[in-house]
Amino acid sequence: MHGRLLPVADDWYEWRQDDPPLSGVVQVRITVGAGGRLVLTGLRIEGTPSAELLRAIPVGRIEATANAQLSVVDAPLGTTPVVNVRPRPVAPPVAEDVGWEMVGPELAVARAAHAAAGRPRGRPDVFYRDVADVYLTFAQASARPACDLADQHGVPVSTAHRWVKEARRRGFLPPGRPGKSG
Repeated sequence: MHGRLLPVADDWYEWRQDDPPLSGVVQVRITVGAGGRLVLTGLRIEGTPSAELLRAIPVGRIEATANAQLSVVDAPLGTTPVVNVRPRPVAPPVAEDVGWEMVGPELAVARAAHAAAGRPRGRPDVFYRDVADVYLTFAQASARPACDLADQHGVPVSTAHRWVKEARRRGFLPPGRPGKSG
């Protein structure tokens, strides 16, 4: 199930989903929760709410989408952080039979030279930004986005989890919640 959040006013967004379509207009309030993660804190339904409509509102999926589509903008001390629409970068198409190329050959250097120059070992930030974007895309439609990430790139799930953990550490993903994707 894919859905989108469309800004309505202040921190309110309209939730739209195609499959299954909702029988009414649903608006949600998204705010910054404990740990910096975006959470649903309000719900508006136009018209008469029915049990069917209430059951069809995917609260967890809405929060995952919020954390994929929106970003928190730091505010001055003592004020409430602001939630803004995150620009979604357009990833270049990747051929199915080609690996995930993140660094051009001109950026490749020997590890010894890299460490001697005082730069950390490991992959560059652009790699973890791309991991975060792919992970957030999968999190909108899957309960197991790290498994999907691993399948897509032909790596073990533990490697995908390590990539996601590093993307969170570098600030490209919001803090996680145990047992929840996104």
